[in-house]
Amino acid sequence: MNKGIKKDSMFGIGAILLLTVWSVTLFLFALMSGAEASDGTVEGIVANAPNALPWVIPIVLIYVTWKRQVIGGALFFLFGLATILFFNTYETIVGLLIISAPAIVFGAMLMTQNIWDKSLEIAKDLPL
Repeated sequence: MNKGIKKDSMFGIGAILLLTVWSVTLFLFALMSGAEASDGTVEGIVANAPNALPWVIPIVLIYVTWKRQVIGGALFFLFGLATILFFNTYETIVGLLIISAPAIVFGAMLMTQNIWDKSLEIAKDLPL
């Protein structure tokens, strides 16, 4: 049984779209930032491509999140924690907010979305 995006709420779809924009933006920034140091040509972009490889991981995680939101949310949460350790984003608040926080926050939101949906389903039957 496919538990993909067709059955998910607009909240989940919005979180996935924001994570997609975040992932692609960071990948393109990583790809282009080192290219200008050489000469800004296509050869510079190709030479800098290995530095952008870690930012392919969140793009792959988008596919996992699209299929299984809870698993993808947990993986994004762990990816955000890994960026704190491997990229030392704890040293600057800007780095922490731009690189690590979106993955942690949206990962936690995607993990807990099922709990919210089930609690709303239970609450609708309560007399208020």
